[in-house]
Formats: sequence, C-alpha cells, structure tokens
Amino acid sequence: MTAAAFLVMNPASAGGRTHRNWPAIATALRSAGVPFDLHRTAAAGDATQAVRSALAGGYRTVVVVGGDGTLNEVVNGFFDREGVPIGGDAMLALLPSGTGGDFRRAVAIPAGLDAAARLIASRTSRRIDAGRVDFADGQRRFFVNIADCGVGGEVVARVNRGAGKRGGWRGTVVFLAVSMRVLTTFGSRPVRLTMGGGSMDLRIQNVVIANGRYFGGGMRIAPGAELDDGMFDVVVLPALGRFRTLLAVPSVYHGRHLRQPGVRVIRTSTVRVEPLDTRPLLFGIEGEQIGVAPATLTCLPGALRVCVE
Repeated sequence: MTAAAFLVMNPASAGGRTHRNWPAIATALRSAGVPFDLHRTAAAGDATQAVRSALAGGYRTVVVVGGDGTLNEVVNGFFDREGVPIGGDAMLALLPSGTGGDFRRAVAIPAGLDAAARLIASRTSRRIDAGRVDFADGQRRFFVNIADCGVGGEVVARVNRGAGKRGGWRGTVVFLAVSMRVLTTFGSRPVRLTMGGGSMDLRIQNVVIANGRYFGGGMRIAPGAELDDGMFDVVVLPALGRFRTLLAVPSVYHGRHLRQPGVRVIRTSTVRVEPLDTRPLLFGIEGEQIGVAPATLTCLPGALRVCVE
C-alpha cells in the first residue's frame, strides 16, 4: 500500500487545456500536501488498465484529471474484467478538467484547482452507487453518473467526432449546439423497457438512466436522482415533434421538463432497453458513445468510495 495518490491525467481533455494547465495542477496538489504519481493517458482504454494495475499495486487513492469520459474509464478500472470490484476501500477523487463536468456538479466538487486539491487532501468521502451496463454483444461497462440512449447517444457521438468543439467552444455551449442539431433530425424510435417484471412499448426520443442529476454539460435531466439510494431514476422523454422539442430544451437546464406531457420518471434498480426496429439505438455513457441497445442496466449500491465534502 502506498501513501501517494495515483493521478490519471488525460492531456487531451478540454481541447488540450489540461496539458497546458499541468504546472498549475501539480502546484495545487503539492501545496495541499497531496503526494502523487502521474500517469498520462495515451489512448482509449488506457486509463482503465492503468487503474487496475495501480490498485493491484497498492494505491488506495486514484485522482482523475480530465472530463467525464476520463472519469468513466477510471471508474471501470475499479472493477475487473468480470465486473468484480477491486481495490478494497480505495478512494476515487476528481480534479475537474474537461468538456462536460456533469459528475462534478452531481457531487458538488469545487471547480477551482486549489479548493479541489484541498478536498482530496482532507480524504473526506462517502460511498455511492455505480451502474453496470451489459450489452447484447457481451461488452460490459460501469458508470457513476448517467447512461442514455436515443438522442443522447447521437449527441455524444457527434461531440466526440469533433462537432461543435472547433473554434474553442466548450462545456454547455458544445452540448447545446450539437443537441439542437440532433433534435431537428432524430425523430423518434420504438423501444421496449422492461423493469420490475413488467414491460412497456413506447416511442421515445431519449431514455436516460440516471444515477446522478446532470448530463449534457449542465442539463438537470434527473433532478430527483440520488447517488446513494440504490436506485436509478429512469427518465423517459417521448417524441414531442420538432417544434415542441426545441421549445422544451431550455426547461431541461432547470429540471422543469418533467412537467411536459408524456415525460415519465421511473425509479428502479434494473432496466432493460430494447429497440423495436432495425435502426441502431446508440448509448451515451458519461459523455462517450459506447455500445448500442439492447442492453440491461443494473444499479450496484455503494459500489465506490468517492472523495466529496
């Protein structure tokens, strides 16, 4: 067991700003008294393998320096390839530096480097739930904030291809701009949702399986979700038509979209999402496009210890 934190930094996050800010990041951690060993990610999936090795090697604090995508890779490193938790009581911490930052909002981690570093030094923490996604092709992923399919999967696929990131755009502006484009073309999809032994067939624009409250760069999609209640808030967004959909977008930032006709919130510990036509129904997980429906999502109570105030 080592007292140093294992620091996972994605130098490409936030359009390269994380790399440029590294001297300030290192100074903040040292000033707060947080010893660390640095790992710079070099490719997709690198963070997951690095964290598994670090936990096996005795590290008990893992710090993410990057956005929600890097966070998700690190979260997956807390589980082995069979989905078994590893690392015992190891703590996950976050120094936010990325495009979205929705998990930071969910756990109220300070945005400033110095304050976030002091929080890590304090080692105050709580256990939160995680979500597991099992896809039909055998792929398995874990998440701590939100997974969604439909419009959300299309949006993150476009964002990660670079749409909206050119010209220095970031955060809310990126996701809002791309969301507006997708909403005008997506239409609706027929799906079957199976929960608690029952199922329903309906047409949707998006199905959001929420552990946390925010996605899409600050949209308050699941205002009642709690990170440690052992349940998902499944938010079903129906097909409203192009005009009504665009009018409803601003309400999502304040959580008022739940008042829209046809919007449903279902609390459950497991849900299966199946498409009812042949078109791909993409999943977005923590700001990355990963997998397609059908998929089964399961809440894992208290699966991770996270550094929070």
